[in-house]
Amino acid sequence: MVAAAEKLTDVSGTPLVHRRINHKPVNHDSIEAMTKETEKMVTGTFLNIEYPGQPMIIPCKYYKDQEYFCKTLEDGVTYTIPLSVARHINERIYSTTHGFLLDAQGQQIKSTKKIHRCKFIIGG
Repeated sequence: MVAAAEKLTDVSGTPLVHRRINHKPVNHDSIEAMTKETEKMVTGTFLNIEYPGQPMIIPCKYYKDQEYFCKTLEDGVTYTIPLSVARHINERIYSTTHGFLLDAQGQQIKSTKKIHRCKFIIGG
């Protein structure tokens, strides 16, 4: 098995398995493009939409020098958290439902709908 792994190398001999493809994020407005300098703390209210009144654990780390964030947020309580975590809550914590729509000819078209599980209202 070790011999098979040694075959996956580039010209310089470094393994291709752990080689980074992108060094910089393409979308400069994305959460991953944030740095310590552009990160700021925001104050807002956490709302659990999926299970109102229940707490939710939010673990995340998006950029290289960011401290690992893992906190249990209570529903309806005001918190001060990093902007990247607030964006993660509002943009990426959702479930999807799949269904079908009918087009003009009566053919079924697949549709996907995002159902947000929680949200963080900044300034609330």
